[in-house]
Amino acid sequence: MKDKNSSILKFIKPVIIYYAASKVIKNYNLHSDYKPKSISKVTLPPELTIEYSDIDINKIVSSKYKESVLKFVKVLIQNFSKDDLKIFYNNINSLKVKSKNTCIQSFIIKRKIIAGEYDPENNEIIIDDNIIYSTIFHELFHMASTIYKDDIYSGFYQSSLGRGLTEGYTEFLSRRYFPSNSNVVCAYEYLVFVSNKLEHIIGKEKMQRLYLNANLKGLIDELKLYTKEEDIMKFISNTDFLVEHMADRNLELFEKNMIGDCLKNINKFLITCYSKKQQLEIKKDNIETLLKNIKDYSSSLVSNIEIHNHKYIVMTDKDVKEYIRLSFETTRDTKKI
Repeated sequence: MKDKNSSILKFIKPVIIYYAASKVIKNYNLHSDYKPKSISKVTLPPELTIEYSDIDINKIVSSKYKESVLKFVKVLIQNFSKDDLKIFYNNINSLKVKSKNTCIQSFIIKRKIIAGEYDPENNEIIIDDNIIYSTIFHELFHMASTIYKDDIYSGFYQSSLGRGLTEGYTEFLSRRYFPSNSNVVCAYEYLVFVSNKLEHIIGKEKMQRLYLNANLKGLIDELKLYTKEEDIMKFISNTDFLVEHMADRNLELFEKNMIGDCLKNINKFLITCYSKKQQLEIKKDNIETLLKNIKDYSSSLVSNIEIHNHKYIVMTDKDVKEYIRLSFETTRDTKKI
């Protein structure tokens, strides 16, 4: 009887694995159609836009969080133009900040609030009081770059696309303007790195402006100077996939392969775009500077990464040479056209 059961299990095991794997792949949602139906630029109507002089700090939050919020307000006013802070001005007066430790929402909400969360619909931050400084500025940047207008437009997030890049760049800006001595490791560490490297392509001022104006379309248009829209959508989709699943434990081999492919494709995209940017900006007679810049940038990217004791070989020297070669080939083809 035991042998018979073993034979049956042996027979049906591949079928179980097939259906289980199919379900997991659907849950992973690494789709082949990378282009949402509509990516558009959203702006606040003039009647909703307020100026800094109308900000009433006393009404923003309770005294418990006022110091942090006031510091955030001052830093933004000092470092960004009024035109880039319209969303921030519009949201700041009605902002609410609540403690995760006492907020009933943290007990009934379906997904766990780990350190902090910004709720666009209610313009509300819920935060863990134990690690306020290392998280509140991250959430405040979300507030300063989010429009809730029939849908959520937040940083580079729109139509369920761009969460990975938005989280990475939000944390990157938080560290740039509010450096902390905290030893807390961010869950978005790799995406912070990717956002930094993308900023080298877009430019600091321009990328910050696009983010604060919730202008995903503008970001895509900038990147279209260097590559096809389809590749841009794949890049953004790959960062979304990683923010959802990079920290997953007990992955099957095919799942690890999916993560590995995302990491490789992100490097390929960054090298291709940066290489084309250099080709467009540097004169032909300065080929040494051109090649040095491309080499330095490519060398600064992650070549391997270890996640939960699994090492991903993201990029080899051979890969780098091939990506650079392709970028020169496609540039030559484009010029012929």
